[in-house]
Amino acid sequence: MVRKECVGAIVCKLDMHKKMFRRGYIAMLAVDSKYRRKSIGTNLVKNAIYAMVDGDCDEVVLETEITNKCALKLYENLGFVRDKRLFRYYLNGVDALRLKLWLR
Repeated sequence: MVRKECVGAIVCKLDMHKKMFRRGYIAMLAVDSKYRRKSIGTNLVKNAIYAMVDGDCDEVVLETEITNKCALKLYENLGFVRDKRLFRYYLNGVDALRLKLWLR
């Protein structure tokens, strides 16, 4: 929130994966273009990770467009690693990269 205006949002969840471990999933991250490069996205992701750690999460995963260099840099700076390329993942035909952050 900046001056009571929402300038960013994150959507995530935590559930059991293959009945063996708890997986966090980041479904969406958005920051108003006027407020980018001010650590808002980084702080949203960090807070989501902290909540997942509190929820006894083992790993966090997400997908992002392979062409989204800014998102890749943000996530990799937070310790995420490239796990898998997903061909034609998005409706526009663009490939995605699945990124993973191990918490344990």
